[in-house]
Amino acid sequence: MVAFGKRKRIEIKSDKIEIGPPRLTIYETARIIGARAAQIANGAPILISLIELKGSKLNEIDIAKKELEKGVLPITVQRWLPDGRYQNIPIQWLSYSEGI
Repeated sequence: MVAFGKRKRIEIKSDKIEIGPPRLTIYETARIIGARAAQIANGAPILISLIELKGSKLNEIDIAKKELEKGVLPITVQRWLPDGRYQNIPIQWLSYSEGI
């Protein structure tokens, strides 16, 4: 028997999405944009050219959204199942639609 809180962790290694929908959920999107906006606010370099941001308000959230739309963020989403299995999914594999 496994003690409470000590589930066996098993990584699913696959070249396709095995857990969850083939898109970013609204919660994942909010977390990614928020974390990236905080990085930019603290001085992290912007990963897209300023020409692409022309006409934008140039606040951190708008820049983070543009970076996510362009697919330049080197971020991985970790999705878990209740039985302890999980999968690390690069966000380039997931579709993103402007829902936030």
